[in-house]
Amino acid sequence: MRYLIPCAYLIFTLTSGFSQISDAAYVYQNANHTTVSSYTPDAELDYLILESNFSKESVKQIPFSDRRITRIDLIYTTFRESQQFDQRELDIARLEALIAINPRIINNKFFDWNIIGQTGCNTSSQCLEFFHGFVIYYEDYFTKETSRQEIDSIKTELNELNQWIVKNQDKVEVNYNRIPCEYPESLYSSEFLTDKLDKLYKCSEDYKARVFFEADFDYNGRTTEVRVKGNLFPCKNELAKRLNYLLQWKRGITIGNLQYGLTAKGYVSFPLKGESVQITSFEIDQSLKEQFQMLQQYSQCVAYDMDTSYVKLLPKLEKRDVSSVLQRNSWNSDLYVVDVTGSMYPFTADLLKWLKLKSDSTKKSYVFFNDGNDKPTSQKIIGQTGGIYEVNTTDFEEVKSKMFEAMRNGGGGDLPENNFEALMTGFNNTQPTGEIIMVADNYSFPRDEAMLARFSGKLKIILCHTEKGINTDYLNLARKHGFSLHTFGSDIVDFSQKQLKIDGSVYRLVEDKYYLQQKH
Repeated sequence: MRYLIPCAYLIFTLTSGFSQISDAAYVYQNANHTTVSSYTPDAELDYLILESNFSKESVKQIPFSDRRITRIDLIYTTFRESQQFDQRELDIARLEALIAINPRIINNKFFDWNIIGQTGCNTSSQCLEFFHGFVIYYEDYFTKETSRQEIDSIKTELNELNQWIVKNQDKVEVNYNRIPCEYPESLYSSEFLTDKLDKLYKCSEDYKARVFFEADFDYNGRTTEVRVKGNLFPCKNELAKRLNYLLQWKRGITIGNLQYGLTAKGYVSFPLKGESVQITSFEIDQSLKEQFQMLQQYSQCVAYDMDTSYVKLLPKLEKRDVSSVLQRNSWNSDLYVVDVTGSMYPFTADLLKWLKLKSDSTKKSYVFFNDGNDKPTSQKIIGQTGGIYEVNTTDFEEVKSKMFEAMRNGGGGDLPENNFEALMTGFNNTQPTGEIIMVADNYSFPRDEAMLARFSGKLKIILCHTEKGINTDYLNLARKHGFSLHTFGSDIVDFSQKQLKIDGSVYRLVEDKYYLQQKH
């Protein structure tokens, strides 16, 4: 997709000061310098064209979008009419002009600069036909379809993890603990049910025999379906209808502290009299049998809580940013706040794999945010953006399901996101006493820092996408509020120094703000 902004004949007076001149020279010095016969923008990417006149120091301000810039190309022609002409000086002047009116492009250097000379013209008139100016490339726009693809990728990684676990069964520890298990009582006696059925049942056939049935009921004990057995019985639908109305239990089956649905088996003896309606046994759903290692008995049910520990496998897990940070820090966390907007897939998968192997039996809260459920930017109000999904559980499957729900309902999000709206949702609902872990996108930054006025927790921010350096906005945020920052290779906890060296890059504190001084 191409966006063209013709540049007016503007001459910028460069009064921006030393820092911007240094920035332009720094960009020029560290850019990728190449030559081509004639430049053609990459049609497979979204880009914006900013034209400038040949040999004129003019460029129009970049209209920043909600999408991240991934690359800026400065294009010129290598032909010179005069040997005294200094192309380097002109290029730096163009960069200075661009930076002067667009300082955001230099604050955090997370994209590539390319300075490209075109060699395909040999006269001034020929070169005027060639493009001169900037081409700005943007990250792909993330959609709901992208989210579905990312969910599929996470599922694939989790399946591969399960296969890896099977191959390393010798390091898996399984403990079984017996837990309470109790069948429910019927709300009504057999005699009461028989009497009521006799009054409601309408069938002209004179039948003398036992008719067997199965009745499904939910965790509250409400009957949801009755199936009458026997092909010879003439009034199956009538009997099923009446039993569905009459049968009710005090609750579902109790396993541990929770209740689940169940199937009751029984019969009705015709003619109806006395205690004709009888419940003979219960059938437990196969998934519950497997989950709780249950033994099927009528008089009592036996269930076990299976505690599977994969802790010995954690050191062998292939580490990404999130798992690397969690592996080296022994935090007692009550709350995880996780960015699940587009492009975070590798890191959300990493978190799920870590949680799967960690298999922590302590209940924790997880808050996943997608920056507004794909809401238009104009409708995003601080504190009311939405797209926040919360679950408090020990069950890995519940965590995974809630994360996928948040991903399905979101999209790419904006560059500014609603991190702290999500944080305050979890903080207020959980009231955590331990560390709070936030998994955040280094390329983005929260739009809602103002909400931190009501926050008093211990926040640990794991930054993802730090291969091109740390977003200095996060350094300033952490220093201001007493947070710590964590990357694949570093834990930044001390902001008392004027200079920080992080993952090979140097950041210097100037007038209470950090700036990237030297890139690794």
